[in-house]
Amino acid sequence: MNNSVISVDLAKNVFQVCALNKNHKPVFNKKVNRSKLLDTLRNLGANQVVMEACYSSNYWGREIEKLGFTVGLIPPHQVKPFVVGNKNDHNDAIAIAEASFRPKTTFVPVKTLTQQDIQSLHRIRERYVKARTSVANQLRGLLAEHGIIVKKNIGMLRKNVPCILEDPENDLTATARQFIAELYEELQYYDDLIGRKEIAIKALLKDNADYHRLLEVPGIGPIVGSAVIASVGNAKQFKNGRQMAAWIGLTPKQYASGDISRISGISKRGNQTLRRLFIHGARAIVNWCEKKDDALSLWIKSLLKTKHPCKVVVAVANKLARMTWAVLAKNEHYLAPSLTAAG
Repeated sequence: MNNSVISVDLAKNVFQVCALNKNHKPVFNKKVNRSKLLDTLRNLGANQVVMEACYSSNYWGREIEKLGFTVGLIPPHQVKPFVVGNKNDHNDAIAIAEASFRPKTTFVPVKTLTQQDIQSLHRIRERYVKARTSVANQLRGLLAEHGIIVKKNIGMLRKNVPCILEDPENDLTATARQFIAELYEELQYYDDLIGRKEIAIKALLKDNADYHRLLEVPGIGPIVGSAVIASVGNAKQFKNGRQMAAWIGLTPKQYASGDISRISGISKRGNQTLRRLFIHGARAIVNWCEKKDDALSLWIKSLLKTKHPCKVVVAVANKLARMTWAVLAKNEHYLAPSLTAAG
């Protein structure tokens, strides 16, 4: 067969494989067992295989690339508009193939094993952080029930709980002291788990030149930098920094019809985790800009005179995303903006 593209609708055991010819007409659209998938792709005779960027897509992407195919992973939200008729595997496979021909379709690179390991460690760490926050909130709430108020700061909680347990003059009963001590041990347990995951992430990236260049960018620390490497790689799939910022969801939404054109808040599309981390990094820069006089800090201080601090944080996060793209895509070290450029 002389086909232009093959699409695969992924599943656990049974996959839907669709092949389109040069006229974009389906010539093959059948279910294929997991054990026969690679053999089927070899026999269909196309250079490109496309799939949705979803569960197990990176594994199959690497396996299919070993056969000599060019693999493209398409975000699911870009495939959905092309589903015609009922929602089933047959129509989904055709929709994936049709989406690959659209000029605005953005393909997600297949992740390496190292990238997957880093991303997995990040997701595990994030779950631990949520569990730790839950324990800290419960601990603070139970202390408040006994008339003991601790500031909303996990560092203050770690510092004050041992003193509270040893204070014989407070109203804590023997039972209360026991469950407070157990919650405190649980808090320390999650601290240890989170620390282990952070050490493992740093170990995986100790020889990664892109990661070390990212750490030179203001607001980019080990957590943000490693998340960028895991999700973006070398960033060369993006044409420019704005495209990467839009992929993260840090660019404004636009509504335009005829003579009407409105710009509103950020789109919040794309990678939610990266967006949150960039905003955290930007907030750290904004919080400390008053004590600095470099070009970036002067620019931020000028924005703070006329804009709400939250809007300024998002604007800085957008700029950080663009800086990150420049460092990764151009293989350059971070260059601080000049005072002339800031002005």
